[in-house]
Amino acid sequence: MIRRARGVALLTALLVVALAAALVAALLDDGSIALARTANVQRAAQADALSAGLEDWAIQILRRDLAVDGIDAGGDLWAQPLPPTPVPGGRIGGRMRDLGGCFNLNNLVGAQGVDPVQLELFRRLLLALKLDPGIADAAADWIDADLMPGAMRGAEDGAYLGLPRPYRAPNARIADASELRLVRGVDAAAWRALAPHVCALPTVTRINANTATLPLLQALSPRLDAAGARRLHQEGGRRWSGIEAFRTDLEQAGVVDPAEQAAIERLVAFSSPYFLAQAEVVLDGIPFAYTSVIQRRDTRRIAVVARSRGLP
Repeated sequence: MIRRARGVALLTALLVVALAAALVAALLDDGSIALARTANVQRAAQADALSAGLEDWAIQILRRDLAVDGIDAGGDLWAQPLPPTPVPGGRIGGRMRDLGGCFNLNNLVGAQGVDPVQLELFRRLLLALKLDPGIADAAADWIDADLMPGAMRGAEDGAYLGLPRPYRAPNARIADASELRLVRGVDAAAWRALAPHVCALPTVTRINANTATLPLLQALSPRLDAAGARRLHQEGGRRWSGIEAFRTDLEQAGVVDPAEQAAIERLVAFSSPYFLAQAEVVLDGIPFAYTSVIQRRDTRRIAVVARSRGLP
């Protein structure tokens, strides 16, 4: 009996020790999780504060740049990236992109409905990228207010409700260019080709000829081939200050018809109202990315109109 009692006592003692060890381990785990959670919250708050500082930096750069000459081109102050800069716990960096250099998808539809000039411009951009020009008609239907396909290649609800995961066309302005990925005809490969050349802005905009991508310059006229567009683009080194110099270069690129020149001139400008500021923050080896769309009306009226996490 004594031995049996001793055995029971030993087992009880071992059980108590095991329970105590498990309890201590659980407490330690809870503590480490709480510490990790707190560290993550602190990192995120620090990254948010740093990105806000980079946003202010971008606004000041845009204000200073506009005061110089009112022209936006690839060699301007805003185009110079902020190199990786050490901060407590990591580093920050930033850069800006002129959104006047891309095709604004929301230009496709105006107050009177689908804009035929902008629609044709988008079709030519698609052709320059060797993509289906019918995507332009589907994109216009994605935005316009009616429920009827506007062209043979258009697409309204009927094109999407039969999909394995059905959805409807929003019939509203595009909030982000990546929304185009939902439009009929835009698969992953088409989106990769289009992404560098399109954007979605809240107001109608002109194309900044100084910063336009090469395919977008080619799309300005059916008479512009790839060679003519390259002559205009000059690897992004052009800095037209006005329409006269631009018209001269258009003629040298093969666009000599005055009516066609006038049509192109109505599409272009040489400065931009919208810029994309990109902030990259690394803290304790963890990357954070932020983007801000900044609207610049003049040197006094500069404001952030959209923010998001992650790079476009």
